[in-house]
Amino acid sequence: MKKYFIKYTIEFFVIFLGISVSFWINEWNTNRINSFKQLYYLEGLKSDLEKQISAFIKITQNSKSTIENAESILEDFSSTGNLWSIDSINFKLSRLMYTRTYPDITTTFNELKSTGEFDLIKEKSLSSSTIKYYQNSNNYQQRHRSNIEVVYYAEIFPIIKSSIIAQPSNFGYKNEKIMLNDNLKAQFKNQLNDQKNVFDIVNAISLRIIVSMTNQNYIEIMKDEAELLLSDINNEIILLKD
Repeated sequence: MKKYFIKYTIEFFVIFLGISVSFWINEWNTNRINSFKQLYYLEGLKSDLEKQISAFIKITQNSKSTIENAESILEDFSSTGNLWSIDSINFKLSRLMYTRTYPDITTTFNELKSTGEFDLIKEKSLSSSTIKYYQNSNNYQQRHRSNIEVVYYAEIFPIIKSSIIAQPSNFGYKNEKIMLNDNLKAQFKNQLNDQKNVFDIVNAISLRIIVSMTNQNYIEIMKDEAELLLSDINNEIILLKD
């Protein structure tokens, strides 16, 4: 009897130990896979944020250039009261037609959202701040887009477009044989000397400044938030790799 008791006891512990080791190995393997996934997603978020910050900087530079150009036209107009007399007026007005869309770089965030794997990011405050950042980014993207579509394209772009000679060289296309300015100079002068047109053009330029300044403010807010989130993600990546 004692012999069987010892035998069954040993078998029980062997089975128990085998199951425990199996569970431990499975848990260790799951944690290892999740750690790799977490690092994969954090590296992806880092890459997306770096690209977005770079795009934010380019948009800010473009906005500042647009504002300076528009201000120079209004300053010259304030001094002379005449658009036609402003140096390189066609080129300056043409440059006001450039605009940039909000950089929607959300590849990794969308993957996390679609797979529901936000829990893989162990630092809960980082997970929460990531979700909050992309919610804020989407909010400012909608505002930015609204200003472009509702104000710029609807109210400003048509006036500027109808007030210039669309000389290809003003938009980066080089062809010395295309000299539209010479042939359309008289009509262009009449366009800029017509008082009603002048009123509309000056208002359009002023609105262009307002839209650019407003959208630039949105971009700078999100750039600051992106840099803070990027710093937190970099710190978490360093901890995971140590």
